[in-house]
Amino acid sequence: MKHHRLIMRVLATLALVALSASQTRGFEPSVSLDYNGAAAQLKASRLDSTDGKTTWRYTTEDGKLALDVTVEEFPDFPNAVRMTSRVLNLSTTERTGVVDNLRVFSPSLPLSGAERCTINALVGSLCIPQDYEPMVTELAKGEQKEYSTPSGRSSSEVSPFIEASVDEQNGWLFALGWTGCWRANFTNNGNALDVELGMLRCHFRLEPGESLLQPSVLFMTRRDKTRRAFKTEVHRFMLAHNSPRDSEGKICSPYVALTAGGGNKSPQMMLDILNYGLSKSIPFDVYWIDAGWYGAPHEDDPYPNCGPFWYEYVGDWRVNTTRHPTGDLLPIANAIHDAGKKFLLWFEPERIHPKSPIAATEPFNKWHGMCYYGDETTFNWIEETIFGVIEKHHIDIYRQDFNMEPTGSWQNIESDQGQERVGVAEAKHIEGLYRFLDDLRARFPWIEQENCAGGGRRIDLEMVKRAYSYCRSDYYIGPKPGDTCFTLGQDMTLNLTPYLPFQGGETNCVAVGDDYGFMSVTAAGTVFTPSDFDGGIVKREFTDEETAWFQKNFTWAERLKDYYFGDFYQLTEETYARDDCWCAWSLHRPQENDGFAIAFRRAEAKDAQMTFELPAIDPNAKYMVEKYNGERQEVDGAELAQWRVNLPEARSFELIVYKKL
Repeated sequence: MKHHRLIMRVLATLALVALSASQTRGFEPSVSLDYNGAAAQLKASRLDSTDGKTTWRYTTEDGKLALDVTVEEFPDFPNAVRMTSRVLNLSTTERTGVVDNLRVFSPSLPLSGAERCTINALVGSLCIPQDYEPMVTELAKGEQKEYSTPSGRSSSEVSPFIEASVDEQNGWLFALGWTGCWRANFTNNGNALDVELGMLRCHFRLEPGESLLQPSVLFMTRRDKTRRAFKTEVHRFMLAHNSPRDSEGKICSPYVALTAGGGNKSPQMMLDILNYGLSKSIPFDVYWIDAGWYGAPHEDDPYPNCGPFWYEYVGDWRVNTTRHPTGDLLPIANAIHDAGKKFLLWFEPERIHPKSPIAATEPFNKWHGMCYYGDETTFNWIEETIFGVIEKHHIDIYRQDFNMEPTGSWQNIESDQGQERVGVAEAKHIEGLYRFLDDLRARFPWIEQENCAGGGRRIDLEMVKRAYSYCRSDYYIGPKPGDTCFTLGQDMTLNLTPYLPFQGGETNCVAVGDDYGFMSVTAAGTVFTPSDFDGGIVKREFTDEETAWFQKNFTWAERLKDYYFGDFYQLTEETYARDDCWCAWSLHRPQENDGFAIAFRRAEAKDAQMTFELPAIDPNAKYMVEKYNGERQEVDGAELAQWRVNLPEARSFELIVYKKL
């Protein structure tokens, strides 16, 4: 068995060497699994090849179990392949054997004589200042490193975008698409890096005719290129092939959102906030209503963002008639659309609070807080319920949250199904999640999707393709000690943008007048909650000075967002939750010959001056450069290409926008 698996790995390595060295096409993946307690001897066959996609089937010796892997290749990115997998029982009368350690991608990658290799990953979204910090591991011969998400949310413990480097110029990217429990293991065997990617929880038999979706994988080879340059390439790939698109096939634009905060506010309060933004000419594209609008008739505090009890009514998707006497949100929805703006509404359809009436009914009372998408009756109910609200209000952007760790619920469901079903409920729920989101787009072609999960805890290859994430971490909702929110905001944009091109920043952690704080949390999109600025709008009027500050900064946020369609350049090394460094990046649009660059000198950074290389600048051209303070100047390209930033004061920044003349 071990000898057979070694042969499989060697064959896979040869294919990978060919891909890496000559960038030829015709990639065959490497997979592995244990079957009935031993390494499976898998027979490989090629099923079909159309539209740049090839499906390979791997079958066990008994002819029952098959793993189908569809490989997508990209003419514009010959160093990238994307794999989607499904395991299935080919028998219509018998169960399969027991499947363990199913690895949808398990190559052995040559280290080319290197004694060590480096694994680069990012912390997930743990609601701490260290969210999305770099994690660097050096693997010597015989050492291994494993990453996993046992909580059941795909970017909670660790981000599912992992690099392995042989040296400074060569390596690979592994990105997983699995919005649940995944596992990635890397072992330096001395000659090669053994990689194992797949579900974390896997010990099951399949029923006759049953099939289960498995994690998808993006595999990119880095050859003769630094990690910084490679990140620019990854960002280009994500824009071209893994970003949400509208019904016409165009990438959905990022947006600046004006929000009422929670839906516990009265219709008049919501209208007051909308009218403030309109009457004061504050730029925004979207009006956002978050949690708290639903449930049986009840009183709730309208002033905090979503009210203190918003979570107790999750699962009851009736509009709360105490707060909204018409029984709907049409007064505000109609006003939003009449103003020519888009309407975003918050949902959390996969979770049911114990106090919700439906929680006491079968089968919800045995699913421990989960609306389980693997059950067809339940799936149809939640689609009909949520789609009805969307249709009635013509919602333009669907915001999905998920504030629970689902692994325990999946385990309870699996225990009800008998032995040897570990991972089945998870796989069926995750497939149901993707089906729900895809059905949503099919039913409402105009709709866009926004992905939240107690912050950015579900950012993976599959979710990034379907939805933007405008709350990357719940940590920076509301003021926090020192500059922790602002170093986090910078870290998230710098470290995460290559994989998540369009992400949002929430500004309610920023004090009015703090330009440094505002620009630190601004990303491709920006969210403005006026009622969170010291009770503004709903409790008091803003001063003229406050309004002028909002106008200035949200005008900048609106202006910068479209540059994220361009090329992303990391100008500093990946940053940590520290105040003693600089953090900088730039975006450049090749077709428009323009872009912006921003650099932050944090509060304890000793150097007052830094020079950054702007890679996309033509040194022989002239550029018009505008600074954040409004200064405009014509600059030689050679000077701009070596962007010299002088910040005498600590805790400061410089932002420039440039255009080739």
